[in-house]
Amino acid sequence: MSTPKPKTDSLIDQDEYHALKEVPPEADWINERRSRSVRTASAYEFDVNEFKKFLGIKKPEDYRKISRKHITDWIIYLKDQKLTNETISRKISAISSLFKFFCEQSALKDNPCTNITRPKVQSNIGKSDIISDHEAKKFLDAPPSSSIRGLRDRAILAVFCYQALRRSEVRDLKVKSIHTKGGVPHLLVKGKGDKTRDLPLHPVAMQRIYAYLEADKRMNDLDEPIFCALKKYKDADGLLKHMSTDAIYDIVMFYAGAVGIKVENFHPHSLRATGATNALSNGADLGKVQDFLGHANIQTTRIYDKRKDDIEDSPTYKIKY
Repeated sequence: MSTPKPKTDSLIDQDEYHALKEVPPEADWINERRSRSVRTASAYEFDVNEFKKFLGIKKPEDYRKISRKHITDWIIYLKDQKLTNETISRKISAISSLFKFFCEQSALKDNPCTNITRPKVQSNIGKSDIISDHEAKKFLDAPPSSSIRGLRDRAILAVFCYQALRRSEVRDLKVKSIHTKGGVPHLLVKGKGDKTRDLPLHPVAMQRIYAYLEADKRMNDLDEPIFCALKKYKDADGLLKHMSTDAIYDIVMFYAGAVGIKVENFHPHSLRATGATNALSNGADLGKVQDFLGHANIQTTRIYDKRKDDIEDSPTYKIKY
């Protein structure tokens, strides 16, 4: 008669399924984020360093000590700093993403940010004041064409008004972003999440960009930014640095004030809203405007469609017997 085999622990009780791996350095997570979006990675890195400083985190293993109470106390601290809900929400997203990464690496069992109540964030889409056609024409012609600065600024304003780009998209444009497809000049735009869209380049925007680049003697510097500071700063690779979004903001606001545009609720995004509204009002297809703007959801684009406000298009006046 054979001796029965001793009972072994079930899989659920075996230690190998419960052992945690070493907590990786935050740099591993940052590099993973950077491969998706350099801008987001830089912002998240800043947020994580602030979080570490607040809680006194010295080494990766310290993250295992973080509890839900730590997170809520940190959020209270952020609110005491009078930060906006948008900023606080972004910081929570950064830390939650880091803990999610640790969990995926089997270094932590739980994410302490799970089910944390986040501040309500209101969307600003549709809240930007648009400007009239008359104001747009004055605005576009405000910079002088007699200097490099003026030519650059004229090109920047044209890209905003005719291509309806975001500030970051204007900043990231390179000389090689301009190319020809099917015999038509196009502008390759890097949008949110590093998603790209290829837009036909408006003749006015193209003419102004070329006038600026020719005057600045940079038409053939394909890997360099279209827009840069007058005093040209170079990066570690010897390439010109892109203008900052803050510098672009200042340029837009300066000329808006110069031509008398009320700036209480005006900012560079107002030009994107103006371009979208203008295109739709002149008969552009809603779906094509969605692609033009790089919106993931057509409902976002629909906010700019003011045709429903045109009383002449009311069904009341379409009924005929």
